[in-house]
Amino acid sequence: MKRLQLWFVLALSAALCLLCACRAAEAAAPEELPAAPIASALAEDESEAEAAPDGLVREADGRVRYYENGAPAELQPGVQELGGKAYYVRADGGICDYQRCAAVMDDGNRYYFEDDCSLRSFPAGFAGLPDGEYYAEADGYALAGFSSGLAALDGALYAFDEDGRVMTFAAGAQEIFGKTYLVEEDGSAIALHEPGLLLRESGLYLVQDDGSLAVNVSEGYLRFGADGRYTSGNETLDAAVDALLLASGGVDTADPEGSFRAAYSYLRDNYTYLSMDHQQPGTTDWEEDCALTFFDLGKGNCYCWAAAVSYCARRLGYQAYVVAGWESNPTNDHAWTMVDWPDGETYLFDAQLEYAYWYMFENKPKVDMFKASGDGMYYNGFAYYFP
Repeated sequence: MKRLQLWFVLALSAALCLLCACRAAEAAAPEELPAAPIASALAEDESEAEAAPDGLVREADGRVRYYENGAPAELQPGVQELGGKAYYVRADGGICDYQRCAAVMDDGNRYYFEDDCSLRSFPAGFAGLPDGEYYAEADGYALAGFSSGLAALDGALYAFDEDGRVMTFAAGAQEIFGKTYLVEEDGSAIALHEPGLLLRESGLYLVQDDGSLAVNVSEGYLRFGADGRYTSGNETLDAAVDALLLASGGVDTADPEGSFRAAYSYLRDNYTYLSMDHQQPGTTDWEEDCALTFFDLGKGNCYCWAAAVSYCARRLGYQAYVVAGWESNPTNDHAWTMVDWPDGETYLFDAQLEYAYWYMFENKPKVDMFKASGDGMYYNGFAYYFP
């Protein structure tokens, strides 16, 4: 019996020792560490703590410091290259520990933080990042500090949102930060153009000094609508003019005069004369109605031809206007088009008279009344009486 009691006492003592050892091990286990690669310099039992590792270490106050040879390094604020990587050091000596983001720092620049809290370096130019496209002004770590505005870069305008990302747009006239700009093609670049008239296949625009488009304004005989595009004020008429320009060869932005002559010749060769009411000399309020009638019927009188030529010229950027007066003598009512040319001269255009000499009058020489010039009332040998 005594042997049995002795054995029981020994077994109980061994079990108690094992239990105490497990509790001691649990008490010595470190806190759960933050996500790698930031190590911890903390241990519950300081007597058992190992030397702090080199590299990033999160300290008791939550601040991340950089350790070298077991001791925190003394670092200057800003970008510092440490251990073959770059980090951003705050004024208090702590390391910024953002992960996978672009952040604005206290120096006004943006930096992109990798998963290990190091900084990515960039060549100068646009940088595609997981959350969008940014811009680096020079080789290095800093991304440009643009936000909520436009900036001229590499010969084009770019819009940046409040987080510094490059904004993208569909092609065409787009309202950006309260002004209208012309986006030449789908993407982020907003082409910069010299102030003045800008001719495109899609339309005619007026560029202002800041690169934006003039909207809801008139410049001479040219009117620009809410989208910055030239308009006659009548959508049906605008569509008819665009269709005629397309039929005559399209809009050559490099040669608007060539496009104008092609449209003028197309009217002369494909439309015919129709006797209609004459208009009071000196008036112009008939222009829109006569042009609509001409495009609808494919025929009309001199007022119709003059109006159609005028609207085609304006669509191509010319300051054109119609005149109701007389030709040959003050009893012969007639209408034609005048254009204040970019060279400072004013020229006469008479597609209906040219049509008559080409197709109506037999044994008459063909005449060219496109951009006709002369002295006083005489243009290419014809007498024009202005009201």
